[in-house]
Amino acid sequence: MNTLLTSATVLADGFSLDKDTVTPGVMGFLAIFAIGVCLYFLMRNMLGKLRGVSARADEQEAAEQGAHEQGAAQSTEATEESGRETASGAEAAASGPSAEDTSTKA
Repeated sequence: MNTLLTSATVLADGFSLDKDTVTPGVMGFLAIFAIGVCLYFLMRNMLGKLRGVSARADEQEAAEQGAHEQGAAQSTEATEESGRETASGAEAAASGPSAEDTSTKA
């Protein structure tokens, strides 16, 4: 490993590049273009997935809202029904013992 580093240093000293004539060339352009094309398709795919997540979140929110409203309606009905039961129980108590109550006591 150490000899590789030494060899690279020696070779670099003997080799000089003209900074005005060295350009990325066609290969550099193609590499950057390929990265750009990949980025375009990745962003397009991500945008589609985000739209799907957003649509599912909206559907779930609407379902939860509907369930909440349905639960509130059922709770209102249950409250009204228990109020009716209480009222009918009060009427039964006011009218006196029923035939069932007298048969169970005997």
